[in-house]
Amino acid sequence: MKIVVLIENSVGVLIPTGLTGEHGLSLWIEHEEYNLLFDTGQTGKVVENALRLGIDLKKTDAIVLSHGHYDHTGGLKKVLEFIRKPINIYAHRDIYSLHYALEDYYVGIPFRRETLEGLGANFEWIKEPFEIFPNIWVSGEIPRKTTFEKMDPRLYVKRNGQKLPDPILDDMSLFIKTDKGLVIILGCAHSGVVNIIEYAKEVTKEERIYGIIGGTHLSSASGDQIEETLIYFAKLDFSILVANHCTGLKVASKFKEIFGNKFRFGTTGEIITI
Repeated sequence: MKIVVLIENSVGVLIPTGLTGEHGLSLWIEHEEYNLLFDTGQTGKVVENALRLGIDLKKTDAIVLSHGHYDHTGGLKKVLEFIRKPINIYAHRDIYSLHYALEDYYVGIPFRRETLEGLGANFEWIKEPFEIFPNIWVSGEIPRKTTFEKMDPRLYVKRNGQKLPDPILDDMSLFIKTDKGLVIILGCAHSGVVNIIEYAKEVTKEERIYGIIGGTHLSSASGDQIEETLIYFAKLDFSILVANHCTGLKVASKFKEIFGNKFRFGTTGEIITI
């Protein structure tokens, strides 16, 4: 398996020049004979980065959207314009909920469904776990079982003229079963990274965790949530943790301090080989 960080908030110092970082996330995943694009970043710069990294997006077999926020879906139109073919996009219907943050700042997907479908998008709506390819599951909705993982109070959704706390039911992850254990791919982990890992075990019937890669949404979490998450990870037997995007530098640095070489910052252009 090879995972390439096509775009993320930052670009590493040892990464080839010419790449663009932006607040967002997009990962290219090669597993067995399948090529997946997981999220598309914020602006479409993901297409240029892929070209510079030697990734042929035209070979994409499917696109998975972790949730409907702009920094994960904003590059979708340019991706579809580039690949120029019909393609399945696995997502939760709530990607088209009216997602807002703070004082009426719209943070949802910036394109009409009809526009994307006109460019070849075939939306496959996922609510329950679904095995899109052998040993590759889209999680569906993540059960919220922990008491310490809280939703971000800055986020809300508009329904019938009302502002309501956003449950972000569209938050989904990828569970990939390998000979070495599970590789779990996160978008922003709005459901809670611990909830996601435990659900991955349940869905796949695999207890071994090999790698966790993506955003953990701990940058704005409470001190208690961060502490409980670190305690959980300290007890978890894993080989690779690549926590980037919404993890936040403070928490990422703590991960590095605790887990040493098991941790990687996962900046734009980084390649993870498993």
